[in-house]
Amino acid sequence: MTAVLVVEDEADLLELVQDALERRGLRVRAAASDVAAYEILEAEAPDFRVLIADINLGVGTTGFDVARRARSLNPDLKVVYITGHAAHLERYGVADAVMFPKPFYADELADQVVVLMGDGDPA
Repeated sequence: MTAVLVVEDEADLLELVQDALERRGLRVRAAASDVAAYEILEAEAPDFRVLIADINLGVGTTGFDVARRARSLNPDLKVVYITGHAAHLERYGVADAVMFPKPFYADELADQVVVLMGDGDPA
């Protein structure tokens, strides 16, 4: 089963995204803060194929920072940034990352993750 780490400080959105991914058969770890994400990554980084990170995580570091740390631990990790604000992907993001703007439907994001992983048609 494929593993995805979702980092989102909005609890409702985190739950929606996690549910949508799990309905597609993906194993999901959820982190509501940068600190939680770093702890999970230190222990499990090689297990993940995809990181979904909100760019603005409130207090602490950004999703850009989380993604850079994640890629240092797992260079093959695919990264999807989610944000409700214009972001400087080229300047701060990791290479080959995808931007998914808020607001969005969690099912659309989950479908894009399946496509990004190359595991076939999301339907």
